[in-house]
Amino acid sequence: GGARSLQVCFLGRAGREGSERGTRRDAEKLSTEDTMAARIIAQLIVSGGTILFRSAAQAYRQAIINGKKAGVHEGTATAFSRAKKMDLSEAYDILGVAADTPWPEVVKKFDHLYGVNERMGSFYLQSKIYRAKERLELELPEDVREQMKQQELQMKQQQEKEDSAAAADGQDEPKKRDEA
Repeated sequence: GGARSLQVCFLGRAGREGSERGTRRDAEKLSTEDTMAARIIAQLIVSGGTILFRSAAQAYRQAIINGKKAGVHEGTATAFSRAKKMDLSEAYDILGVAADTPWPEVVKKFDHLYGVNERMGSFYLQSKIYRAKERLELELPEDVREQMKQQELQMKQQQEKEDSAAAADGQDEPKKRDEA
């Protein structure tokens, strides 16, 4: 009787340990499956994000190329994309001019303020001054703006001629020294 009860007791304990081991194995197997599933999901998210980022970057590059082909200036795209545009009164205040100030005087004030801030190294103020002039230019009639563009183009061409002539004179001087 005693041996039989000992055997039942031993089997009972062994049976319980076996079921606990089975439960642990099942839990380990389940956690391994969960880990694998999490890894797969993470890989899908990363690869999907990478593909999305690359396609967005490619679309942006293509939009810039198309804009250049269409003749859109790079600054124009950023100017239109800005949410906050400068107010007209703010532009007058920045340049220190009034609404009835003649345009040549506005340009003179702009050149002075821009030059001072260029020497002092304040890029932020330079930007504000430039945007103020740009905003006031938008208020000018179209024919005046076109005339200004023509004058600026002529001035650039004249400057280029002077620069090339000065460069040619600089090249001729060493030849004259060598001949002498």
